[in-house]
Amino acid sequence: MDLKLRELEGTALITVVARARASQNPDEDFYDPWAEEIVGNLTPEQIKSVETGRVNAGVLVRELAFDAAVAKILKEKPQGVVANLGAGLDSRPFRLGDLAARWYDYDLPDGIAARRSVYAEDAAHHFIAADVLQPEFVELLPPRVDLFYACGVLMYLKADALNEMFARLARHSPGAAVLFDTATPFFARHAHRIVRGVKPGLFGGWGFKYDARPEQVKALFPVLGDIEVSNYGDSGLLRRLHGSMKLFFRLLRPIFTDSLFVTARLGERPLFF
Repeated sequence: MDLKLRELEGTALITVVARARASQNPDEDFYDPWAEEIVGNLTPEQIKSVETGRVNAGVLVRELAFDAAVAKILKEKPQGVVANLGAGLDSRPFRLGDLAARWYDYDLPDGIAARRSVYAEDAAHHFIAADVLQPEFVELLPPRVDLFYACGVLMYLKADALNEMFARLARHSPGAAVLFDTATPFFARHAHRIVRGVKPGLFGGWGFKYDARPEQVKALFPVLGDIEVSNYGDSGLLRRLHGSMKLFFRLLRPIFTDSLFVTARLGERPLFF
């Protein structure tokens, strides 16, 4: 494994460490050998800088929710084209098994360099260095995308920039699905006090409470349509947590990244659902 992993810090490590811990726990119904291998190549200082039980619980619930949502969409469109925005070290394209989908994973150059040190590109998995907020990003997309998803990414970006990005993606692939999560306003303000490795002011200045309604999302991101909102605590995923993971999540649910949104493009008929 490449030494580029030794240069990672902060939010780049939080999710992968949490996934590895869940995968190593025989009580959890979650298996991610890629995360385990990555963490095995990190320094103790890197791991200690980001790891806490309460964050591990929140990350695991989010991972389970995204796995279920992406798998559901691809079941309806098994040969779909997926664009993963801000892929980082996300193992979902490999973890979901033998799907016939084609995956295009985008991140900034450092993120793609780290990704290439862990995962192998092939005909179904493409890694592309890009800034998804730049207008020229759409030129790096395949001719048609069926699903855009961003796991643990968009809450760090400004709402105005996201609206511009959504508009460009809608023009490129009208009717495509988009899946992303948000932070609660409290979490966005205080994450640096709750999560190791998160710096003050890192979030994009917007968010939704865990009981947000579709019309609230629509008001902030008007280009999105057919919005469906579900929060992790009410999704039934708590049944898949055990022991301290479940306790941490129950106690801290209102401040965790707690909303999952699945949408289709405004004014277009959804391709599936």
